[in-house]
Amino acid sequence: MIIYPDLMINLSDKHVAIVHDEFTRRGGAEIVVEELIRLLPQAMIFALYAGTPTIIVDGQTKPINCSFLQKLPLWFRRHPSRVLPLLPHAVEQFDLAEFDLVISSASGLCKGVITRVDVPHLSYCHTPTRYLWDSTHEAIGLAWPGTRWLARLVFHYLRIVDFAAAQRVDQFIANSKFTQQRIATYYGRKSEVIYPPIDTTFFTPSSEENKYQLKRHDRYFLCVGRCSASKKFDQVIKVMNKLNYPLIVIGRGREQKKWRQIAGNKTRFINQVNREKLRKYYRQATALVQPGIEDFGMATAESLACGTPVIALGEGGVGEIVRHGETGVLYEDQSEEALAEAVRKFKQLEKKFSRGRLQNSVLHFSRYNWQRRMTDAIRAILID
Repeated sequence: MIIYPDLMINLSDKHVAIVHDEFTRRGGAEIVVEELIRLLPQAMIFALYAGTPTIIVDGQTKPINCSFLQKLPLWFRRHPSRVLPLLPHAVEQFDLAEFDLVISSASGLCKGVITRVDVPHLSYCHTPTRYLWDSTHEAIGLAWPGTRWLARLVFHYLRIVDFAAAQRVDQFIANSKFTQQRIATYYGRKSEVIYPPIDTTFFTPSSEENKYQLKRHDRYFLCVGRCSASKKFDQVIKVMNKLNYPLIVIGRGREQKKWRQIAGNKTRFINQVNREKLRKYYRQATALVQPGIEDFGMATAESLACGTPVIALGEGGVGEIVRHGETGVLYEDQSEEALAEAVRKFKQLEKKFSRGRLQNSVLHFSRYNWQRRMTDAIRAILID
């Protein structure tokens, strides 16, 4: 992985802290943290808790400074309802007094860190804390019926904390226009959009021979992401069962066991793959299917970079990536019927999609562009 020398920031005399919510899996937010480390290799890393004590970027091993939550038993931390009331206290216990710049990579409450009044705090917001705002009623509904009254009180308290934390941030960076709008709605704050980095030098189309090395009846539709209810992969499984198309689901999570029970014999689950295998799955797929509302949609951009079109719900950040009829098919209603119709529409258009056009449509999400934009944002906040 490369860092472009002309963009390296000379902060050798500055103490920089990068604060992340949690390191329990490697997703889009963690990729952003890795890029921040490349820009700011001297930065110290903080997180509420982590699955491993270190993070490795380009061979450099950096320790993760975790809150007291890390010392709690794993069985306790695995239940969000037990941890949620402790999050504000855990975040505020980080002593960042010695730092000259704080950057939070936030989809939760980590932006609530306390800094000195003269220390700039730049927050790269992957999403406003979803379970406290637009998904709060759905989240409360997951609690046991007898405890939902308590969940409502806890969430109300956390919303107050989350809003107050957002007011302390000096500059917000949103990962999409969709997220930018939600930052304005829930926090009343302006933000700059800097789309997440896609490694467009790695995620590329294969040669024509390799692209179609699988026989047509062996090719498949593809889902990539966490096996969580919000991803709506169960809709894809049911639709592919009805249409009798092969499907591969790459990802792990709590919903996978439930989804396996409804899957047909043409659906296959893969828990985790490395980057090379993921690229191969992208390249050889008929299309990537994204039925959930994504804040940005890293898998969508990676698939297009590999020359594979996308079938996706037209809401959220994915609508900023996919152009209907040119790089994929977008549909409006988050239902099995609408998805099935979108798949049929895609099959009609399938031969019209150009691998070169698909790849070119996401080149502006390159790591170079991300590094350049973030460098400018960091320099600006330090000057101000």
